[in-house]
Amino acid sequence: MTDPLFASAARTARALRVALPVPIDSLFDYLPPDDDTRPIEDWLRCRVVVPFSGRQLTGVVVEIASEDAHAGELARVVQGLDSEAALGEALLETIREGAAQALCPLGLALGPALPPGSAPRMVRQLHLTARGRDALASGATRGTISTLLKELAKTPLSAVALARRVPRSADAIRAIERDGLATPRVSSQGPAARIPTERVAFYACDTDVEAICKEHLSRAPRQADLLRRIAESSPVATAVLGNGAALRALAERKFIRIEQRETQSNVLGDPLEPPQPAPELTQEQRTALDPILSDVADHAASSYLLHGVTGSGKTEVYLRAVEAALAQGRQALVLVPEITLTHQIVARLRGRFGDRLAVLHSGLKPGERLEQWWRLARREVPIAVGARSALFAPLDDLGVLILDEEHDPAYKNDEGFRYHARDLARLRAQRSNCPLVLGTATPALETRLAADRGELTRLVLSHRIAGRPLPRVEVVDLQKERQRGVRGRKTILTRPLQRALEQTLVEGNQSILFLNRRGFSTQIFCFDCGFAERCKNCDVALVYHSGEARLRCHYCDFAKPPPDTCGGCGMPDAALLGVGTERLEEELRERIPDARVARLDRDTASKRGYTESVLRALRERQLDVLIGTQIVAKGHDFPGVRLVGVIAADIGLHLPDFRAAERTFQLLTQVAGRAGRDDTPGHVVLQTFVPEHYAIEPVVEHDYERFYREELAHRSRLGYPPHGFLAQCVLSAVDESVALQAGEQLAKLAETARDGDSEIEILGPAPAPLARLRGRYRFQVLIKASERAAMLDVARAVRDGCQRLPRNVQTSLDVDPLTMLSTPRSLFPGVSWPFAKFCSFPIHALNASPSPLRK
Repeated sequence: MTDPLFASAARTARALRVALPVPIDSLFDYLPPDDDTRPIEDWLRCRVVVPFSGRQLTGVVVEIASEDAHAGELARVVQGLDSEAALGEALLETIREGAAQALCPLGLALGPALPPGSAPRMVRQLHLTARGRDALASGATRGTISTLLKELAKTPLSAVALARRVPRSADAIRAIERDGLATPRVSSQGPAARIPTERVAFYACDTDVEAICKEHLSRAPRQADLLRRIAESSPVATAVLGNGAALRALAERKFIRIEQRETQSNVLGDPLEPPQPAPELTQEQRTALDPILSDVADHAASSYLLHGVTGSGKTEVYLRAVEAALAQGRQALVLVPEITLTHQIVARLRGRFGDRLAVLHSGLKPGERLEQWWRLARREVPIAVGARSALFAPLDDLGVLILDEEHDPAYKNDEGFRYHARDLARLRAQRSNCPLVLGTATPALETRLAADRGELTRLVLSHRIAGRPLPRVEVVDLQKERQRGVRGRKTILTRPLQRALEQTLVEGNQSILFLNRRGFSTQIFCFDCGFAERCKNCDVALVYHSGEARLRCHYCDFAKPPPDTCGGCGMPDAALLGVGTERLEEELRERIPDARVARLDRDTASKRGYTESVLRALRERQLDVLIGTQIVAKGHDFPGVRLVGVIAADIGLHLPDFRAAERTFQLLTQVAGRAGRDDTPGHVVLQTFVPEHYAIEPVVEHDYERFYREELAHRSRLGYPPHGFLAQCVLSAVDESVALQAGEQLAKLAETARDGDSEIEILGPAPAPLARLRGRYRFQVLIKASERAAMLDVARAVRDGCQRLPRNVQTSLDVDPLTMLSTPRSLFPGVSWPFAKFCSFPIHALNASPSPLRK
């Protein structure tokens, strides 16, 4: 008799190599399910549910083991989720190469490329134990504990759901688990996202409907009328038909068939307007377009920098390239840096190509995003549009890939798979044999230097369409304005800017006021003792928001009411220091009460549909002045905007980041480019304390080349990108000494790995620019090298060392970091800057009545 255990061990089979979403840079081998008979190769690039460390995870089969494995030594796949590959071969290889360059485990990197929200969810729920049931039945528990057990007796619940049902029960929930009254179990639940569906009725007969009505429904006139409606417009949504009894009767008699089908969400917005004819190209546009069209036709992998001043017609070049790809039966991918810009590019694409496109970005509901993903995967539409994550769209025959505003830092993902969309797009274009077009008025230094070195082709659009002039830029020196001002409360709008606003309003034109800082004021500061109200969890000042009358931290969301007196010395004459968009809005309504004003920043844009409504109102000239942060600075085309006012042009220059000057120049140039987009010349007013700074002066003459040369020279002297390569490791812990000790340990590992190479520097550990965030102390170790390969070798050693640190130390490793501030936020309320004192005002203003004009 053969022992089945040894028989199982004797069997061999080829294993599936699975990438799992865990922070381990390795693949994991599993065997297919026992009852599965399909060829082993059919599992490639499919999603599977597998057991891993006491739980079940969803991963992707990326390889088939070349050698047989003993069946008894490997666990088996629990469930296969796909009958066909979930992602294309070219996309898998693109992500694989990008993940290797970013030192990211492949399983984590694959996440954005999979059907969003469609995998089973593993949920930790509390289940009532036998002891808990006995305690509940005997009445041994009272109060909150008893209420919790009664809820769990109805159905298992997660701790979060249980706390939602029983308020103020967090301690009691931990107690019932500790005392064995409830036990946690991990169970599989349905996916978080489902494509919306509806019930529809089909006419199911081959014969004429009138014959059926006459022969079978002569005594059922309601059923007859309903059948005629269905036959006329089959299929018809049952929701619009009503009369459920008549529908059921018709279905039972086989006259109709009722099915569930997917519905299409209205993510594209309002109905299409009549298509506009394509404009005639300028000579510069034709010259730029010719090599792109040639490479589209030849299926050539190439990279182009489309360097065009604001308003020079870059979007029309994009549209012609997309048109060429579609003419060959291929697909197109268009990326923009912000969700707010998708609406504008979608409108332009729909005007040319109708509804043959899908939109992908994080602002969609889970079901909407899944539906758009499947429309692309099934090739129902050939164009994908979206923000950074749309780079992973399921397109297997790309004809052109376009990255608008390629310089924008929003293209860098700061969590998980820390990729830069520009770099990953280049890999994807190469795998897809199609051209990549990087468009911008202010190229990133890395991109421009690559063009100078011949690594990509630079195409130039040096003039605006129809010979329109670039806007006139006026610089207002805030130091001089401060000296001219009267003592007491300072103003936010200088006299030149206010005059320009009033004149623009009189002429019936529109204005944009740009201030890259939200909230009412940046901090509460005491001029007697220097005390500033700061977040108890983070090393940043609290920001006052007048709409909710609260001081708020923009990092951990800690909030508190504003104090009546200084928290340091108790004096009552502390002041609100600095200004945000909320305070600017109030100032503008006081100064120019007749103006129609709206504000667009992170606080207001969080309301679904608000951003679109404000931008539509500006486009349709229902607004006179739009106040905003960097949301309003990028890519928008509003013909009615004549004036752009920059409240604090040098606000970004004081950040502890080697890219501060580059970002300042790019942002100022971009926001200035919103003025004068039609035949009316534009006017830009820049308020600054440093009018002679090399990042400010070139903006006046729209001189990118001057800034590029000077900034490149600074970077070269310091060995910073693009003349060097960086990797940044940030460590954090609740205990400061623990974080510092871990940083010292990693720095020693890095020193050992560099093995005396003088071209590699190890800097740190040093306190991070935001030294305390969300209650954790933060340190950083920086690897700086002249060669990328050398930097990666040391960074790998640091990454491996991170896995050996104590569990109470959190780490993140960023190869090619885009900011030294180590945070995804774009606003830095803890940084002081000269404009703060220029616009300070007494704290007792907090107690004043809000403006009646405030919306």
